[in-house]
Amino acid sequence: MSLFADWRWMLAPMLACLILSLTHVYLGIHVVSRKVIFVDLALAQIAALGAIYAVVLGYDPHEPGDALAVALFSLAFTFVGAALFSLSRMKNERVPQEAFIGIVYAAASAAAVLILSKSPTGGEELKEMLVGDILLIPMSTIVTDVILYSAVGLFHFLFRRRFLAISLDSAGAEQAGINIRLWDLLFYMTFGVLVTRSVAIAGVLLVFSYLVIPAVIAQKWKDTIAARLYLGWTVAILGSLGGILWSFYSDYPTGPAIVMMLAAFLVVSSVTYYLRHAERPARAVLNVAAMLLVGFGFFWTLGQFGKVSAEPTDMTAASPVDLYLGELESDTPALQAEAISALAGLGGDSRVVPALTDLLDRTDSAQVVESLVEVLGELADPSAVPSLRAAASRDVDPFLKLSIATALADLDDPSGYRVMLGILDDENAGFARVQAAETLSSRAGEDFGYDMLDSSDANADALRRMEDWVRSQGG
Repeated sequence: MSLFADWRWMLAPMLACLILSLTHVYLGIHVVSRKVIFVDLALAQIAALGAIYAVVLGYDPHEPGDALAVALFSLAFTFVGAALFSLSRMKNERVPQEAFIGIVYAAASAAAVLILSKSPTGGEELKEMLVGDILLIPMSTIVTDVILYSAVGLFHFLFRRRFLAISLDSAGAEQAGINIRLWDLLFYMTFGVLVTRSVAIAGVLLVFSYLVIPAVIAQKWKDTIAARLYLGWTVAILGSLGGILWSFYSDYPTGPAIVMMLAAFLVVSSVTYYLRHAERPARAVLNVAAMLLVGFGFFWTLGQFGKVSAEPTDMTAASPVDLYLGELESDTPALQAEAISALAGLGGDSRVVPALTDLLDRTDSAQVVESLVEVLGELADPSAVPSLRAAASRDVDPFLKLSIATALADLDDPSGYRVMLGILDDENAGFARVQAAETLSSRAGEDFGYDMLDSSDANADALRRMEDWVRSQGG
């Protein structure tokens, strides 16, 4: 893929990260100044809990008709949380407000886990709640978010003096006649509106990182609010760009990659600050070097204690294939994925493919499905086609659906190309549309002229030519 094509698909997630950076760094400066670090994480978790509760009531966040209802449930929960936090501020605090916020976060997290424990795909839903899927955000959502975030940003700009007065000096603000409880409620409610939307597109962890990490770095280095904003925005934008590029070229999840990139900025900033302000620079350098050596030695030492799989004492009692086939029957996705990977090299045994397709028919884990599709594609056994077709009909991630479609095409089953056409017709499929178009063009040996930045209507001619080619292949 050309560099230009890479940047085209990265445009939507980069714009989303830009919006999050501009708004959340500002809010993060308030949060750090108020010393309520976990309020963002707590509100994000409450927003996620509201969405989970909507799903339990039968709403599907992936259905256009239900998406608004899920968002309203999430927003309602967030407003309740905002009211609780505004009421928890007291003049003479015997217990810090942060303790109350932490309790609310823990309770909301526990409630989410309890609710998801009754869902057959609870593990995958919990993962999506934590890390989101910013890579798949469509441009139409970006436009909506710009309007929403701009409206909240304008409100905060108009009343910035009151919000900043309360955040920087609540006692002085109260003496000046500002109604602390009212403006706290307005702050947390508008905060909650943004967090509700942010969690839906980026997940809890990334939202927390945008709010806290750039603000902490900025507060460490700068004294004025304006300087903190500029530095925070710079850190957030550079961290986002680095995380997205790292995610794409190393095939890592985008949200966690951005979080780790921001965390790396924090580590470098902290070390630099320590070295620059140390009374004894030489000793400070030695301390940093010693910490690096200790860290390296710690992980290296632990690595020496890795568990070595014991060889079966009776080789006639259980062959490697028997052992791995037994692991496929476990209820642990990690064990199943390990067994699938091991069985890839043992495909000569007639029991392997039937066991893998049986697992594909019954598993709900996206991790396991992805491993199965990869191995079944490598084994190239036509008997896997019915199970792959069934998997392609499920409501799964567009990238995973594309992997299934590619596996079907590799097995000379033209239904795989039909699945790719379905991905191209899904404007929410993000970069998966680019890959599907490139796969079809590569297999057909011609450029159909499909442009992922255009709508399905604009791509009608390209889709028609693709459909004609798929039909000619028997699809």
